[in-house]
Amino acid sequence: MRDPMVWQAGDGPLAAWLEWVGERLAGPQPGGYTVRGDVRWPDQPYGVGIGHGLSPAALAELLLAEGVDGLYVRTTGGRLFAEPHLEIAPLAVPDLSPGGPGARILLAAPAGAPAGTVPLVARVRTPAELGDWLGRLSPLLPGPVSASDWPGSLLAEPLGVTFLRRRDEVLLVFQSLADAERGAVNPTSRLILSSAVPQLAGRVALLGSPAVLEERAVPTVRDLGRWLRELAAAWGGPALPEVGRWAGAAPLPAATRASVRRVEEDTAELMLRRRGGPEVWARGPASRIAAWAAPLLDPAVHAQVPSASRRRLDRWLERVGRAVLGGPAQWTVEGLADPLTTTDLARWLALHCPGRELAVDRVGEGAVTLNRTRTYDGWVTVSGHRGP
Repeated sequence: MRDPMVWQAGDGPLAAWLEWVGERLAGPQPGGYTVRGDVRWPDQPYGVGIGHGLSPAALAELLLAEGVDGLYVRTTGGRLFAEPHLEIAPLAVPDLSPGGPGARILLAAPAGAPAGTVPLVARVRTPAELGDWLGRLSPLLPGPVSASDWPGSLLAEPLGVTFLRRRDEVLLVFQSLADAERGAVNPTSRLILSSAVPQLAGRVALLGSPAVLEERAVPTVRDLGRWLRELAAAWGGPALPEVGRWAGAAPLPAATRASVRRVEEDTAELMLRRRGGPEVWARGPASRIAAWAAPLLDPAVHAQVPSASRRRLDRWLERVGRAVLGGPAQWTVEGLADPLTTTDLARWLALHCPGRELAVDRVGEGAVTLNRTRTYDGWVTVSGHRGP
């Protein structure tokens, strides 16, 4: 099925497509459309206005007269959450490099904020409200979005969600509604779902659980395990192992909070943040979360160890290797040609990273990366993999 937000010569009258864009996305625009172009570097890097107050029919006439044969609609964050930007851009990327030929037509945009029948932002208080909004996005996609059976239970915090459309990709950006209402879209504040346009209808199924949408306080390993099992159930994967009473009671660092930060195609990224300490990140296929997130249930993954204590560092590195990799790790240090054993790495860190509190930065399937590995010469990447 063709992408309705893309027009190419042969798809039908351009004016009719622009009318569709106006109805679905732009809404009534008393100020019409503006066109910017005539971009030259370095004299006119932002172009000039070459059309103002144009109706869809007049805009189509101007674009066709310039020989434009392919366009797409993109949406971006605006100055305010409730006022995203809508732009009509050429499919062919113009050469805007210094000395290049420049571009006659760059962008067309409505004069006012988008106000069509398909809302580009949503205020979400329950997963069901999110599902309803996603269903309303169906006219913008090659296939329908179905998310009507999500729970109606209130989320711990209302969310503001924005639909950002690029050439071949869609981002759904989630942030706290309170933050959203105070300013513009902040893609780093909460959660991003990234998907190629044709796959979006299937990817949104990964969002239908409060465990995905909420940030959770996890004071103990047991609380963290409960959250991870909710995610596994939501994503259709095997359950994570139950944590024993003794291990489950182990406290995590003060004020630890867990959240899903990114869903990219079928891959999920989790973050554990805590007061005064570095975050711990975990990443892997959503349907196999039990395989790559289970190491988070070992308290060693959350510990911070002083580099000055070589013996303690050695024991900690060994435990992290067993938790994440299932056995002794083989460590690589950026700039060193040969891998190191755990004991050799402990010695190297004690010598080259004095005064540091070392910690785990990232875990994934078959890999772990350390944090705070700053040497006399600057930062280096230290990562562990399964030994031979």
